[in-house]
Amino acid sequence: MSAPRTRVLVADDDGMLREIAAAMLENAGYEVGAVSGGDAAVAACAARMPDLVLLDVEMPDGNGYQACSGIRALPNGREVPIVMVTGCDDAASINLAYDAGATDFVVKPINWALFAHRIRYVLRGARAQAHIHRLAYYDALTELPNREWIGEHLARSLTAAGDDGRGVALLFIDLDQFKRINDTLGHETGDALLRQVAARLAAALAYAGPDAQLARVGGDEFIVVLGGSAGSAGSAEAEHCAQQMQTALTTPFVQGGYEFVVTPSIGIALHPEHGSDVQTLRKNANLAMYEAKAGGRNQFRLYSAAINTRALKRLSLEMELRRAFEERQLQVYYQPQHAARTLELAGAEALLRWFHPQRGQISTADFIAVAEETGLIADIGRWALEQVCRDLRHWRSAGLAVPPISVNVSGRDFLRQDVLLRLSRVVEEARLPASLFELELTEGVLMQDVESGQRALAALKEYGFALAVDDFGTGYCSLNYLKRFPLDTLKVDRAFVNDITADAEDAAIVRAIVGLGHNLDLEIVAEGVETLEQLEFLRAAGCDLIQGYLMSRAVDAPTFAQLLRAPGRRAPAAATAAPRGAAAGGL
Repeated sequence: MSAPRTRVLVADDDGMLREIAAAMLENAGYEVGAVSGGDAAVAACAARMPDLVLLDVEMPDGNGYQACSGIRALPNGREVPIVMVTGCDDAASINLAYDAGATDFVVKPINWALFAHRIRYVLRGARAQAHIHRLAYYDALTELPNREWIGEHLARSLTAAGDDGRGVALLFIDLDQFKRINDTLGHETGDALLRQVAARLAAALAYAGPDAQLARVGGDEFIVVLGGSAGSAGSAEAEHCAQQMQTALTTPFVQGGYEFVVTPSIGIALHPEHGSDVQTLRKNANLAMYEAKAGGRNQFRLYSAAINTRALKRLSLEMELRRAFEERQLQVYYQPQHAARTLELAGAEALLRWFHPQRGQISTADFIAVAEETGLIADIGRWALEQVCRDLRHWRSAGLAVPPISVNVSGRDFLRQDVLLRLSRVVEEARLPASLFELELTEGVLMQDVESGQRALAALKEYGFALAVDDFGTGYCSLNYLKRFPLDTLKVDRAFVNDITADAEDAAIVRAIVGLGHNLDLEIVAEGVETLEQLEFLRAAGCDLIQGYLMSRAVDAPTFAQLLRAPGRRAPAAATAAPRGAAAGGL
């Protein structure tokens, strides 16, 4: 199949000149179209952009300067080479031509023998320029426009919208947890998947026509701009577009023999409500996207002032957390675990506490979430494990019999390929046996990548760590997967324990979890036990261990050492219940 011929549009009101130019160009191998006026030239380019435009300056129906400016204003008209033809060779005429956007300037009478060579030269330069432009403005992987292109497009859209009050919408799309695909299966698989995602998003956006533009602006980030040049976009149009993007990614992807579900978190910012310039709209759409992620992912959020306030608080908390980590404001506390039947001290869960010098104790849930988002959790987690090791060594050197200590492992740490090396190195440096530690992971973390998780758990188990699933029953882990994991302990989420004496469904769920765990030879720990009634129910259900405010709040290391020295190491008589509703928090 032969390559399509280069198309040249000739615009001249002189019929003889049009015929000569057309004959000469066709003889040279070009496909030629001809019109007699400037307005007709713009219309022809709007219908189908040629590879080169030859414009006479003096035409009755829209002169060449006006036509040149009109072509440049078209969606694909910025790069097409335009050669102006005129009988005027004065500096003012030449400057007018270049100011209007001309690529080259030819003075009449035309030397037809040299003209074909001139055209080839202009086209060669235009192709080189187009190649450079594509490298600068398009993403090589997906062939979509890139960050620079969409930024300039958004600026033009805002200018056009500002002139007549039309709305513009910016959608910031981030693929949820896409990094784990690259980390687990390699960038080749990730890149192939990104190409499929880009194709689906582009197809889903086709309904909006040329007034909607899609770009890839980062590794797994995309931007959609709606409205501005020809139409208007408000919250309804933007939310409809976000729904289309979500729907486009609903069907699982198949790549390299694997099946993937890719979900988007989408933030929306509108002009003029949420900003009148590129930088502000991008920032606000990005903030709204993070709000969608915080809300559970695979959602979209419309920017609001409240989102900005929460973002500023998170940023402030992040800076304070970094300072707190450096200044050793963080402490490790221990939540005792007791045998349900005998109330004998059987272990403890290591928990982080942050005591701010001015604000007092900071919510564990809040600062752990910030640590996860920023990546600081890796350093904090290592320090916490080192502190637990220091406490264990101190207690052992004092002759105390130390029970197993549960340590929470963050999702970010667990999904790293060197998770065993990182954890084992700390334990080995402390010269402690791995059997003293039980590593806790949430169901959600285990289910992010079942195959990789199974391999990591097997390696940790072989090294000697005990393994527990925290917050069990929150809906992630199927029985089929549970029996494949080499676990030792299931921890029943406090949400089910809270109302076991009043809610028949919660009671049934807890009994089922206990029965399931025992059938799989797993130990069952109930979290958040706060009343005698809860304790009695859990004993009757066969629960092995309990932890919660009924027995003890989380305590610092010296206080926990006193519990280890207590005769019989039994919990204090639980004659009354502690206040309900306070969460212990986790590392």
